Amino acid sequence: MLKSIYSRIFFLCTIILLFASALTGLIIVLYANHLHEEEAYSSIDRTARIIMMRMKELYKDNDEEMPPEQALRTELETFTLNENIDCYLFNIEGECTVRSDYSEQPITLSVGMRDAAAVKPYYRMGGESGNFSEPTATYVERFELGPETLYLMMIVPVSYVSEFSAKLLIILVAVVLVTGIVGAVLFYLNTTQLLKPVLNITHAAEAYAKGDFSARLKETGDSELDYLATTMNRMADFIDKNERSRKRFISDISHELKTPMTTIGGFVDNILDGTIPPEQEKHYLGIVSSEVQRMSRMVRSMLNISRFEEGTMALKPETFDLTHLLIKTLLLFEKKVDAKGVSVEGLEDCPRTLAEADKDLMQQVFYNLTENAIKFVNKGGTLFLAVESDETQAHVHLRNTGDGLTEDEISHVFERFYKTDESRGKDTTGVGLGLSIVSRIMVLHGGTVTVKSVKGEYTEFIVNLPLKQPERELEDSSADQTKA
Repeated sequence: MLKSIYSRIFFLCTIILLFASALTGLIIVLYANHLHEEEAYSSIDRTARIIMMRMKELYKDNDEEMPPEQALRTELETFTLNENIDCYLFNIEGECTVRSDYSEQPITLSVGMRDAAAVKPYYRMGGESGNFSEPTATYVERFELGPETLYLMMIVPVSYVSEFSAKLLIILVAVVLVTGIVGAVLFYLNTTQLLKPVLNITHAAEAYAKGDFSARLKETGDSELDYLATTMNRMADFIDKNERSRKRFISDISHELKTPMTTIGGFVDNILDGTIPPEQEKHYLGIVSSEVQRMSRMVRSMLNISRFEEGTMALKPETFDLTHLLIKTLLLFEKKVDAKGVSVEGLEDCPRTLAEADKDLMQQVFYNLTENAIKFVNKGGTLFLAVESDETQAHVHLRNTGDGLTEDEISHVFERFYKTDESRGKDTTGVGLGLSIVSRIMVLHGGTVTVKSVKGEYTEFIVNLPLKQPERELEDSSADQTKA
């Protein structure tokens, strides 16, 4: 029945409200009834004081002799007629000596009442008593009249007390019902208003589940819900960004793989159907081999980028000489440098610079930047390398003369699969992922890589690497190595 959280909270709060209202009302009724009873007692007690005072006045008027029984009866009958109460006088043995009614039925005062009245006036609210067919109060008080000890008993109708209690109970029931209904309505309206943001979050989550990440949640002014909405929006932004990145990645890789696969398929088909003469097969198979190698490099590069983005690429920091690693990497391109007649400058001025980093990853950075520089340096041009450092960072510069880059090209140069229009004609073996990988490796090290260029003159890449890796990254790396 109560399946939703809302219905459970609604019924629970309604029951609590009704219970609290009933309990509060009951306490008020009992307290009011108690006050009303005390007021009735005070009224009866005052009447008793008056009757006893009149008895003592009669006693004095009779020269301090006991008044005649008729005089006492007349006095009691006066109070019976005026106050609607039955009055009785009892002697010390509990025998009724004077009574205000004319009933012939004998009446005595019990020992219990006499003993109670000997200490203080006896008072009890009860049911029907005496000549009354309605609720009554019985009052007994002991007093001295001359040499005799008497007991005054009064039986007073108190139906008005019961009527007052009944009215209070009716009012209580009405108040509880009205409070419950009003409280339930207010709770419903307030909870509906409160649950609107939750429903909006639910609808947004449903949209996210269907692949629509455009929904955004607005702030409501409630700090907890606003924090949840902000978190949901950040999550949507993150997922949306990753989704667009995934789609772009698939689109880019599909585009990049299409060309070599078309080339490979075309040459293989031509060799199989005899379109390419046997003496030229080796030449075209060489082209097929280079395209296969390019696809292999592309796949490896994509796997590395995926590891960077997933956060599974762990650093293995060690202290080494950056200058030595840069020179070692440059020597790998010695044949290409000689083939283009490129002059290398700046190495003689590079100081020995120790830094803490992942040596293999930094060699990949230097390899990709050096390969890129040599690939686009003009024939007979210059390749300039420099290593500098300050108190916290090392700065590695790689600059090549050549066509350079425009401002628009500089803003996209670190994007994956990005190639300038001119580079597409010059670079037939690259996959457009080298600089993207460089950028991610530097982010992983807490460093940066920037580019400066003047169109038609030069292009320069600057690698900024912290000399020491933060403790947090060192601890993360150790943990990853332990898991491995």
